[in-house]
Amino acid sequence: MRTLSKSRTCEVYSVSGHGHCYSTAILQGEGVVETTNTLSPSSEAESDRKLPGAQAPVCGSWRRWALGVLPLLPFTAVVALTLHFFSSPPPSVFYLGGSVEFPNLSFSLDLTDPASPQYHLQTQALSHYFSQLYESSPWNSYHIRSGITAFSEGGEGLNVFYWSKFSAPDRVATDIRRWSPEHAQRRLPGTNKLLYSRHEEHHYMERDEDTISLLGLDSDDDYDADERTDKIKNPNSLQSGKWQLGFQAMSFDLYAKYGNNRTLSLVSPKKPYYQWRLRVPSGHVVRLVILTLNGATPGSCSAHKLSAYDFLLPLQNKIISRWCGLPMSGSSPVMKLTSSGNVMLVTFSFSRQRDGAVFKAYFQAIPKAGCGGALSYWNGSLVSPYYPAHYPPNVDCSWTLRAPLPGFLISLTIVTLDIQDSGSSDGCEKDWLDIGGVKLCNPVGDSSRKRIYHSPVSLHFHSDESLTHKGFYLLYRAFSPESTCPRQFRCGDGRCVPLRKVCDGVKDCSDGRDEAKCAFCKPGEVYCGNGQCSAHSSQCNSKITCGDSSEEANCGKCYHVCPNKVCVPKSSVCDGVVDCKDRSDEINCTRAFHKGCSPSSYKCTNGKCVSKINPECDGVKDCSDGSDEMRCGCGTRPRKRTKIVGGSDAGSGAWPWQVSLQMERYGHVCGATLVGSRWLVSAAHCFQDSDAIKYSDARSWRAYMGMRVMNTGSNAAVTRLIRRIFLHTQYDQFTSDYDIALLELSAPIIFSELVQPVCVPAPSHAFTTGTTCFVTGWGVLMEDGELASLLQEASVKIINRNTCNKLYDDAVTPRMLCAGNLQGGVDACQGDSGGPLVCLERGRRWFLAGIVSWGEGCARLNRPGVYTQVIKFTDWISQQTKGQV
Repeated sequence: MRTLSKSRTCEVYSVSGHGHCYSTAILQGEGVVETTNTLSPSSEAESDRKLPGAQAPVCGSWRRWALGVLPLLPFTAVVALTLHFFSSPPPSVFYLGGSVEFPNLSFSLDLTDPASPQYHLQTQALSHYFSQLYESSPWNSYHIRSGITAFSEGGEGLNVFYWSKFSAPDRVATDIRRWSPEHAQRRLPGTNKLLYSRHEEHHYMERDEDTISLLGLDSDDDYDADERTDKIKNPNSLQSGKWQLGFQAMSFDLYAKYGNNRTLSLVSPKKPYYQWRLRVPSGHVVRLVILTLNGATPGSCSAHKLSAYDFLLPLQNKIISRWCGLPMSGSSPVMKLTSSGNVMLVTFSFSRQRDGAVFKAYFQAIPKAGCGGALSYWNGSLVSPYYPAHYPPNVDCSWTLRAPLPGFLISLTIVTLDIQDSGSSDGCEKDWLDIGGVKLCNPVGDSSRKRIYHSPVSLHFHSDESLTHKGFYLLYRAFSPESTCPRQFRCGDGRCVPLRKVCDGVKDCSDGRDEAKCAFCKPGEVYCGNGQCSAHSSQCNSKITCGDSSEEANCGKCYHVCPNKVCVPKSSVCDGVVDCKDRSDEINCTRAFHKGCSPSSYKCTNGKCVSKINPECDGVKDCSDGSDEMRCGCGTRPRKRTKIVGGSDAGSGAWPWQVSLQMERYGHVCGATLVGSRWLVSAAHCFQDSDAIKYSDARSWRAYMGMRVMNTGSNAAVTRLIRRIFLHTQYDQFTSDYDIALLELSAPIIFSELVQPVCVPAPSHAFTTGTTCFVTGWGVLMEDGELASLLQEASVKIINRNTCNKLYDDAVTPRMLCAGNLQGGVDACQGDSGGPLVCLERGRRWFLAGIVSWGEGCARLNRPGVYTQVIKFTDWISQQTKGQV
C-alpha cells in the first residue's frame, strides 16, 4: 500500500466553518491529538509544534489515495467509495471554551502576565494534560488542539481557562458540545507528580469576528510560539498587562486586591477590539462600576460595543450584560455589575467609522456574599444579591419569612422588580423570583405591588448563567389580620374600603360585601333581618312587625339597635350624642328620657345629681351620702417616679396598674390595666382567634403585674392565670368599635407599692380636649420595629373627636377617643394594644381614659392613636364585674 509523506500538511482551520482537508486521525480512525507547548491565545503563544509521537494533519488529493488502492478493490467497491466521498458532508470547525481547577497547583500574580517566564513554564507543564484532555472520550479523533488563555486564583488552587478546537460533522459536533468532561488524575511528564483536576466545565464558543480577534485565533495562529512571544509585547506600553493581539486587538490583564480600585479607561481607540481580564482574590467577586460609556447603549445585537462576561473567555452564555448602538444617557455611574466568581472579562469593539468612543470604569474586589435563610422579624427588607448593583449570574437563593407570632399575616410590598427585559417573551424560564409558588420576572403595576400572605411564606430567587439585571427590593411586615383595616371596611379579598362608602349603593368590594347587609331605611326606622324596614317604636315592644321577629332579637341586652346592628344602652339614647349613623337613637326623643341627671352631671348612689365636673375622688365630699369619695383606693403610685414610640423608659413602680398579657409559647402579646383585685380591662381585638392560634382560650394566658423589664416574668411582682375572658358582644373587628374586654384573674391579688389598680371614671367624667395624659406599654419602639425590653411611657394630648374624624375619614365612633400629637413622633404601637391611657385628676388620682385600640401606622403625621373611650363602658364594666369595680 502506498504511504503518505509526513511532510505534506495543510491547515484544517476554516473561518467559514468547513475544512476541506482531514487529519490522519480522521482518515485512519486513530485518536491522535495535536497540542501546542505554549497555549496562550491572549499572548498568541501558540504554535503547531508537535508533541513526541503526534501526527500532523495531511493534505493530499483523495483521488491519488483512491488510485493507489484501485487495483486492489473490485469495481463496485470503488464506485461505492467514490460516492461516499462525494456525498459525505464536510466537517465543521468549532471551538469550546472551558475552565478547570488544579488544587495542587498554586496561583501567583506572575501568571496574569502572558509574557512572564512563570506563565510559559506553567503552560508547558500543563500541555501534557490538555493534550490528553479528550484522550479517553469518543471525541478524541475530532480534537485538533487546545490552548490556555488565562490563569486565575481558584478556591483551593490554580484555575485555568482554555479553549479547544474541533473538526467534526454537525451531528458529532452537537454531541461534543453536550459532553461533560470527567475529573482526571494525570502524571506530569518527566515527574512523579500527579495532577488532580476539579470543577471542570466547558461551553460552546461562538465563532464571530470579535471572538476570533480577542483570542488571537486569526490566520496567523500557526506562528512559532517563541516568534509570537517576541511579536506581541508592546514595548511602548506604560500600563502593566497590556498586550497586542496581532494587528486587531489589545488585551489588558488586571488584578485588584480587596480595598483597591483598578481603573479601566479607553479614549479614542486605535484598534477595533479591546479586552480587560479582571481578577480578584478567591472568596471575592468582581464589582465593575461603569462611569462613562459613549458610543454604546444597552441592547441585544450581534455587533456589540461593550460586553461583560462571567468568565475569562468570551462565551455567549456567560454574558452578564451587553451594550450596543447609540450613546448612553444618564447620570454616572451608568451601571454596576457583579460577577458570580472572582473573574470577569470586559470586551469593547467599535467601528472605525465611529469616532469619539469613550469607555471609563473601575473594578474592585468585594467579599462574596451569601443569600437566603430564615427571617422572623416584625418588619424588614429583602433584596437580590448586591442590590442595587446587578445581581450576579448563577444565583439560587431561598428565604423563609415567618411572622414572630402565630396567626399573624405577612404583607409584602414590591418596591423594585427588574429581573428581565420588559420586552422579553421567554416567560420566567431564565431569571425569576418565586413568592409563595408564583414566579415573577416582569415589572408589576402599582395595583399588584402589595400582596398579603399567610405565615410562613417562601421566596426563591434564581438567575441563569447569563444576562443579569438590577434585581428586586421588597419590604415586608407582619401584622394581625384583625387590624388589616382598622379604620375601614375590609372586603373579602382583603381590600380596605372607607366606611363612608359602605352601604352607599355602590359595590366597592369585588365580592359586594360592602353592600351585602345594608339597611336602606329612613331615619326613625329599624332594619329587619328580612330586608324590610319597620318603625323605631315597634322595637322591643313585644309587637312583632318584622316578619322574622328580628326587631325583638336583642331586647333585654340593648335598649336600641342601630340599623347596622350597633347596640345602644338606655343611657346613650336621647343623650344628645349621636350613636347611630342614621341618628335614630336621637329621633322622637321626649323629656321622659331626661328625667334624673343630665349626661354631664355626676350621679350619686342615692340618685342625687352633682353638677360639678369630675367630682369623684378629688378629696372633697360632694354627694350627701359621700359616694363620690367611697371607691377611691385606686389611681395612686406609692413608689413615685425617681417606648411607646417617642417615649422614654418608665421607672420601677411608676405605673403600677400596667399589666403584660403573655402566652406561654409566644411571650408578650398585649397590654392590660388592673382595675380591681381580680379584674383586668384590655382590648377585645387581642382575643380574636386566628387560623393558627386560639386567643380566646383563657387557659393560654398569664398576667404579669408589677413588672418593668420585659421577660418571662421572673422579675414580676405578681403573676396570675386568667379564669375568664369577657368580650363586649358588640365588638366589630372591621371597625374596631366596642373594642373592650374584661379578664377575671384566677385569684385575687394583694396590692403593694408595685401593684395598684387605676380608677375607673364615671360615665359623666370629662376628659377635655388638650388634656395631657400618659400611654404606657412594651410595644414596638418604632413602626414595624421590635418590642421594647423596658416599660415605656409617653405623654399625649386628648384630641377633639371631630378633628380626629376628619383625619380618619369618619372612622372614629362615639365610643372612641383620640390622643397623640398631630405632628407625629409620639404614639402607641404594636404590642401596646389593650394597655392604658391614663390622666391625672384632682386629688392626684389617675383615671383610665382609654384603652389602646388602633391607629394608622405609629407616630405618623396627622395619624393620632385611637383608644376605646372607657366612660362609655363604665356601666358595662360594673355589670360584668357585679359591682366589684
